[in-house]
Amino acid sequence: MKLDFGEILKATNAEVIKSENSNNLFEFSTDTRTIKAGDIYIPLKGESFDGSDFIEKAIDSGAKGYFTSDKTKIYNKAAFILYVEDTKEAYLQLANFYKNKIKPYTIAITGSSGKTTVKEMMYSVFKNAGNTVKSVLNHNNEIGLCQTLSSLEIDTKYLIVEMGMRGLGEIELLSKYAQPDIAVIVNVGSAHIGRLGSLLNIAKAKFEITKYLNPK
Repeated sequence: MKLDFGEILKATNAEVIKSENSNNLFEFSTDTRTIKAGDIYIPLKGESFDGSDFIEKAIDSGAKGYFTSDKTKIYNKAAFILYVEDTKEAYLQLANFYKNKIKPYTIAITGSSGKTTVKEMMYSVFKNAGNTVKSVLNHNNEIGLCQTLSSLEIDTKYLIVEMGMRGLGEIELLSKYAQPDIAVIVNVGSAHIGRLGSLLNIAKAKFEITKYLNPK
């Protein structure tokens, strides 16, 4: 995924805290261990880590700039600093913006079991009709979706994304940023009944995949 500075601002509506030398195409990284010179660092927050703790490391490792949701996290060696309320949402917005530039025909797959198998079966068919990108392994949460969308190539014709969930609202979020043309619900089983309480609730969660389905 490569975007210019104007596209980044358009996608995320970020507030520019600092900006210099921004006339380039930029790639993005969420991992300081694999960051490349010129990347934009997106610090994500997980249950046991906070990516904003590694902003200095990212810049010292070659990142050109970074996003932050904390205006006290200012590291002046960065060429530019962009403020957003939620860095994960910004990552999703960037991935969606890029996907809409490429415009692949998009198939989204969910189900209580078998979704990775169905994804692989579909990929084996679609790849014969044109350049096809699929979710890697079972990377089927928000970050996995961003990674998949970011991997699209200019000539990508088909996109097959796998969507997983642990609770209500999670597949709706994935659908919002994937915007599928076709939605596939493989099955509805009891895998998450401890969290959702009933098969009906599991079915409702799975059917969130249609929330942002192409109306055509």
